[in-house]
Amino acid sequence: MADVRESAVRYLNVKPRTRQQVMQYLKRKGFEDGEIKDTVDELEARRYINDLDYSIMYFEYGFEKGRGISRIKRELAEKGVPTDIISAAFDELDDVPDQYSEAQKIADSMLIGIDTEELDYDGMRRLQAKIGRRLASRGFSQDIVYRIINGLRK
Repeated sequence: MADVRESAVRYLNVKPRTRQQVMQYLKRKGFEDGEIKDTVDELEARRYINDLDYSIMYFEYGFEKGRGISRIKRELAEKGVPTDIISAAFDELDDVPDQYSEAQKIADSMLIGIDTEELDYDGMRRLQAKIGRRLASRGFSQDIVYRIINGLRK
């Protein structure tokens, strides 16, 4: 059990991890399921692993990187954080940036040096598609993406 705990703590010393990430790591290392569960439970009790705190930090990091809410939620789910913890973390956030203004900043940065008045119909459609793909990949909702794209027409 000491080897399992030692491996887990060493893994956690690099950066914070989710419960699922630690369990997968220990499984890859060849430890038995019972040992892994006991160790992870102990580390959670000692607050070495805390999916809620991890999720809050991950939301803040994602917002700093200009990511949308849906992308951050998807990434947390991929890291094994349960949906209820993701929702609780989002609810605990103090400062959630306005998604529309964040998406608008990204679109504006893509428009630098482009005169939309000189674009023909096909050129404008390609530009709208490019901006739409970028915003969607960043995790902004379809509603926000369409509002930004429709704003380009004016």
